[in-house]
Amino acid sequence: MKLQTTVVSIVFVTAFISLLLILINRKLRKFDPLSEPKGIVLAAIMGVQTIDKMVKDNTNDKVAKFLTPYMLMTITYIFLSNISGLFSLESPTSNYSVTLTLAFLTCVLIEVFSIKENGLRSYIHGLFEPFFPFVVMNLISRVSTLLSLSMRLFGNIIAGSILMSIIYQLFGFISAQIPIVGQFNIVAVLIAPALHFYFDLFAGAMQAYVFTVLTISFIGKELPQKEN
Repeated sequence: MKLQTTVVSIVFVTAFISLLLILINRKLRKFDPLSEPKGIVLAAIMGVQTIDKMVKDNTNDKVAKFLTPYMLMTITYIFLSNISGLFSLESPTSNYSVTLTLAFLTCVLIEVFSIKENGLRSYIHGLFEPFFPFVVMNLISRVSTLLSLSMRLFGNIIAGSILMSIIYQLFGFISAQIPIVGQFNIVAVLIAPALHFYFDLFAGAMQAYVFTVLTISFIGKELPQKEN
C-alpha cells in the first residue's frame, strides 16, 4: 500500500517538533534564571509570553493555564506544516483530514471550556436561547465553526499549492522559448523564490496566526464576560 505524500510530511513535521521540544527542554534545564536569555531560550520565552498574553486577554488566567500550551503547539505545528513546501515536502495542511482534525479539537475545547466555566445547566439552557425552536440553529452554528475553521485553513494552503504548480508550468513554458536555455526552467529559478516567500512563508505564518486567534476568540466568547 502506497502512503500519501502528506502522511510522510506529517511524520517529518511531527518528528521535527519532537526533536525541537527535546532541544528546548535541555536548554531550559541548563539555563540560569539570573542570566540574560539568548538564542533558542530567548525565542522560547518570547513565544510563550506572546501566546500566553493573547490567551489571557481573551479568556482568563484559569483557562490560560490549560489553553496556552495547546495554542503554542497548534501554532507551531500549523506554521511548520505550512512552510514545509520550502523543504520539498507536501504541506500536511493541504490534506483536509489534518485541518479537520485541528478544527475538531478546537470545537471540542470550545464546548469543554463553555461547560466548565458556565456549568452544564447553563450550557444546555444556552442551546435553546432565545427560545426553544432555535436549538436547531444553535447546533448548526456549532457545526459551522468546525467547517469554517477547517475549510479556511485547508482552502488557503491548497490554493497556494495549486497556484505555485501552475506558475511553475508557465515559467517552464516561457523558459523553453528562450534560445540555449532549452528545458532548464531558468525563469522559475529567478522568480519563484520571491513567490515562495509569499505563498509558503508569509501566507503560512499568517494562516497559523489566524487559526490561533480564531480559536482563542471562539473559546473566549463562551466564557463569562470579565468585569471592568
